[in-house]
Amino acid sequence: MPYLLILLFLALAAYGQQERIAIINTLDDRDSINISELTYLTDKLREKAVNVLPGQRFDVMTTESIVAFLGSQENTVKVCKEASCLAELGRKVNADYVAQGRLGRFSGNFTLKVELYNVQNGNLMGSFTGKSKDIFSLLGLIDEKAPDLFKNMLEELKTQTPEPSPDTPSAPAPQQVPLTKTANIQKLIENGVKENKEIIQKESLSLSPSDKMALYEKNRKKSIGLWITLNILPGFGLGSYIQGDITFGIIQSVIGVAGWGFTVYEFNKVSKMDKEWNSKYVGVPYSPGSAFEKEMDKKREEIDNEMGYTLLLFIGTVEVIGVVGAIAPVLYKIKYNKTLKEALNMNPKLSYSIDPLIIPRDGTPAVGLALNLRY
Repeated sequence: MPYLLILLFLALAAYGQQERIAIINTLDDRDSINISELTYLTDKLREKAVNVLPGQRFDVMTTESIVAFLGSQENTVKVCKEASCLAELGRKVNADYVAQGRLGRFSGNFTLKVELYNVQNGNLMGSFTGKSKDIFSLLGLIDEKAPDLFKNMLEELKTQTPEPSPDTPSAPAPQQVPLTKTANIQKLIENGVKENKEIIQKESLSLSPSDKMALYEKNRKKSIGLWITLNILPGFGLGSYIQGDITFGIIQSVIGVAGWGFTVYEFNKVSKMDKEWNSKYVGVPYSPGSAFEKEMDKKREEIDNEMGYTLLLFIGTVEVIGVVGAIAPVLYKIKYNKTLKEALNMNPKLSYSIDPLIIPRDGTPAVGLALNLRY
């Protein structure tokens, strides 16, 4: 058992020292090929990086991880196209190294240029270029030159960690501090717990319970008093929008617009009816019990009934806005915190099954049942 713990400790230590390399989406300067072909070229570069770089020392980021840091697939494409510095783009996705291919044209041929940068110092570590008459031939170019490009990373690590002299021990060379696992997960949480839930679940499997609790306490939704106040006083779901609950914000906006719109319409209607009644009946002499008096009383009753309906509509609008505005932040807080716990694997679900089992005993099979617990 002690040996197993030592091996586990060494494995975790080695994993914590991994260098992260991001293979960014291949760009086409003229947008003449489709996105699936560009994606295939990118995947081919990523495949070569995985084959050349030792897994215990390097972590080649997946497309999903890069998208998670940049927000969405659409935003990723936009950021990649607008980025003026590839090293800066690498910093946005928390990578140590970044590489990208760029497709162009020259004299009727396709051209491909691939560059590799050290994100920390922004230095160009290597590049290769080539041309071909069709896209398919560019795959041969990647097969030929990409392995040597990524081997530059191994050479750089050798120069960064020279072997000490046996006579005079030297101080350890300064090394880049790798981004911690919790920092990566924190970035994913900031970019959206719901959107990145599956990635966070995978990344947080190796975290200790204390680290998970620290991330949960830092990111969970806490005070909701301000959001409730903003929902009720200005109305129209302002508090929910700021809180991040777009769905309930839209619902409250619809309720507010519809409720206040009908209320204003009814008040204007009553006001118009009252003015017409005053102009037609006030100051006009009439005999008690006459048809004129009955008509006047009937119109007055209609106005009073309409005013009563309008007041009920006003009170109902205020109450609905108040109730929904108070409940929405509470429900969002509960739902968000529950999703955050699930993403951090803090709510393991226990399931079980009973399966038939055949166990041979002395050459004779014995039939039984096996209880399987999973969490």
